[in-house]
Amino acid sequence: MAEHKPGTMNIKTQEATFAGFIHFVKWATILILAVLIFMALVNA
Repeated sequence: MAEHKPGTMNIKTQEATFAGFIHFVKWATILILAVLIFMALVNA
């Protein structure tokens, strides 16, 4: 088995997954806030 050298692992997939997760969380937060503001405006 080859010895692992720190900093040599390919992490492109992990970086893409994390970027997708952050993108999803950002838009989900915006949507939730928009719904709450709409509900406040129509006295729900």
